[in-house]
Amino acid sequence: MSVGNIAELRQHIFSYADSTDVARCARVCSAWTDDAQHIVWQELPSPHLLLELVDESSLCPTMTWRDGFGHATISKPVSWTRFHRTAVHVRKMSFSQSAASKDVLERLALMKALCPYLPLLPNLEEITVQPSSQILWVPVVALFLHSGVRRLRILPPDSDGPSFFTYPPFFAEVLLRAPLLESLEIGECSMLTFNRVWRDEDASILASYATQFPHLTHFSAPPSVVAALEDIPTALPRLRVLHELSALRPKIAARDYRLVEWTTPLGSALEDLALTATCASALELLAANRLPRLRILCLEAPMQIAAPQAMASFLRALSTRCTALQELTIKCVGHGLFPSMVDQIHVSEFEPLADCESLAVLDLSGPCALTFETDAQLAAILPPHLRICRVAFVPLTGPLAEPRAQRPSLSLAALIPLAARCRQLEELSVVLDPTVPANADTGPIDRFSPVFRKLSIGHYAGAQGWDAPAVARYLARFLPQDCSVGLPRAPYWSGRWIEQAEIAAGRERLKEAFELVRTFL
Repeated sequence: MSVGNIAELRQHIFSYADSTDVARCARVCSAWTDDAQHIVWQELPSPHLLLELVDESSLCPTMTWRDGFGHATISKPVSWTRFHRTAVHVRKMSFSQSAASKDVLERLALMKALCPYLPLLPNLEEITVQPSSQILWVPVVALFLHSGVRRLRILPPDSDGPSFFTYPPFFAEVLLRAPLLESLEIGECSMLTFNRVWRDEDASILASYATQFPHLTHFSAPPSVVAALEDIPTALPRLRVLHELSALRPKIAARDYRLVEWTTPLGSALEDLALTATCASALELLAANRLPRLRILCLEAPMQIAAPQAMASFLRALSTRCTALQELTIKCVGHGLFPSMVDQIHVSEFEPLADCESLAVLDLSGPCALTFETDAQLAAILPPHLRICRVAFVPLTGPLAEPRAQRPSLSLAALIPLAARCRQLEELSVVLDPTVPANADTGPIDRFSPVFRKLSIGHYAGAQGWDAPAVARYLARFLPQDCSVGLPRAPYWSGRWIEQAEIAAGRERLKEAFELVRTFL
């Protein structure tokens, strides 16, 4: 299809606005991408006539844009001037595969093609794209790119039609129109999208273009893309290597887990690293790279294929080689969704954490059970200068609870040695047995420091009923008066929570605000 003059173009516009045929819309889209920009400016005597043409065709339907600060709504019919005033508030744009979204985006792209010198979304900063065989994504996305776009997120293509990333002109357009791109995120597959998997040729093309952005500071990609990289930018401060679909399947085996394997040096400028790898692979990574500036580390470790004491060896190397580390997140990925397949991790695996003196934020989580012999072992593994701590190792069992021997054995008494060791602690989230110790009213207790502000207590599925007022009285003995406390009243699947309570403890009356906090799992 070809557009010969302005009258024919106008006819196409009206037919496009009334059409619901996806194939016809795609043909019209290809028509204006080839010819419309050249014809309009040759035959229209004034831009005002062009604006009237756009208004008359009512190309902009009702839609709501979500930006970082609120919502901006555009109504139908709307003039170009009004649209432009509203569009300045749009910061984020998502190209999804839904029919309504596709229709809106194609109509906006048509307006952009008619007015190439009037920016549609001048303050657009972030674009999310999920390639689809039902729409010509390359020309549509390219029309919205400009020098102000800083973040680009690409989701896996759908399973219908050819691969989107076999068209290198898309990245050529990004390099040309958005040269100041700072963040490139290549989304991972999820449990809900089994049919969306990166093709090998897609991974190679993505990897080849990822290193061509001179201002890139954040690169996030699946392991297959990272493994295809020939060179990781030495000045890149943030790298996130996300898990892929095979890492989420239940009953996975070692050969099915697509782990991070690459030999290219990471670069000494790296400050933020997230990866999916076994503890042994992460240990090799630390041995092969000097990371003096590393401040944030997130490790997803598949424990079911981990060697004994592998976590301890990794943490020991981490404490000696990454002396600037401030935030550490360890997600122990277990067998997943079945109660009979819960992995057991002994607390001794985490003892080297106590030597990480610079650590301020610690997050330990995963569908695994962290086993203890005594309540004092939790405080023994924590660095003394810790400010924020989250320990949420529990079996993912739901109402089908495991036997008592398979559950974490920490009680409320574990908070007492923790208060004595971590004097700078501000927030604590931990999974505990909600039973009040028998000797709760006797003996001296170390109080938390005045900087402690938030305590969230979760309990594992299948826990028996507990006496919330008794727990509150016990906590009031060593918590600051302005500390907020979250206490779930029932197992997490019931959805019932204590919202507010008043407690009396000793000679003083404390008002503790019980937040609406979900169980930490």
